[in-house]
Amino acid sequence: MADPSYFQSAPVSHEAFNHKEFMFHGLYMQQRLEGSPSQNMNVMVNPNLPFGSIVANDWTIYDGLGTDAKLVARAQGSHMETGVTEGTWFICFNIAFVDERFKDSSLKVLGHFEVPTHGEWAILGGTGDFAHAQGIVSFKKVPELDNGKTTVRELEIRAVCLNFSSSLSLPMKVGPWGGNGGFTKDMAVRKSIRLESITINSGSLVYSLAFSYIDNQRKSHTEGPWGGSGGTIHTVELGPTEFVKEVSGTMDNVAPSGLTVSALIIATNVKQYGPFGFVRGTWFGLVLPEDTCVLGFFGRSGDVLDAIGIYTGPILAS
Repeated sequence: MADPSYFQSAPVSHEAFNHKEFMFHGLYMQQRLEGSPSQNMNVMVNPNLPFGSIVANDWTIYDGLGTDAKLVARAQGSHMETGVTEGTWFICFNIAFVDERFKDSSLKVLGHFEVPTHGEWAILGGTGDFAHAQGIVSFKKVPELDNGKTTVRELEIRAVCLNFSSSLSLPMKVGPWGGNGGFTKDMAVRKSIRLESITINSGSLVYSLAFSYIDNQRKSHTEGPWGGSGGTIHTVELGPTEFVKEVSGTMDNVAPSGLTVSALIIATNVKQYGPFGFVRGTWFGLVLPEDTCVLGFFGRSGDVLDAIGIYTGPILAS
């Protein structure tokens, strides 16, 4: 049974992701109780029982203890008194970063704290720079700064994130260049992760195009030839670390077909291939950004190659 349109899957190899570790130290979280200046927590439920109180918190996290300390993040969430023993709390909050470096990123934190002055909370996820994070927040109370209304805890954060590549993303379309003759041509499987070869039939213009590629299931596919015959066939076999970085050429009005691709040039990170066909008419082309390559083609063809467009995506190992 085919996968539904809203779902994609692919085997994950070591090329598809990498780990990145983040470590923070010298951070100080201020918990200011109700009634204190700049209060940043509020009792939401108080059953007047040994446990069951729920408190919302928007604690502030600074990069130091002095008056010139910079606000780095806010610990936003709640904590609930869960133990019969007084002072046992379950805690769940986001460390939402506000400084420029990690603005709009967050860490998802879960754990508990008791009367003892130190412990650990678990990092179970994140967003932005910390997507897929796992790790630990170590905390310890700073006793000399506890005045009954404000509690300060020193934090050390260590998180490891899985940075997935774009291997599940559909390649992006660019183009096409050329005319409106012929019929629409496109890839049957638009989940290419690597081109293997390109075959061009050319003479006084480009008659046809064919190519092979590997999809995100590591299966090989061949498309084309799109177009007709009558020229000389040239096949570009890409090496294992060779990627197409530029597609360019010319397009010209050729009777009776109208505007068609008259010449085609393929440039890789290794060398240039072509021009194939006859260079005349209007130039077209695109040089791709670093870490991006051509993953496939689309266009129009009848008796010749009427138009060509490209699919682009990240460079991945084969």
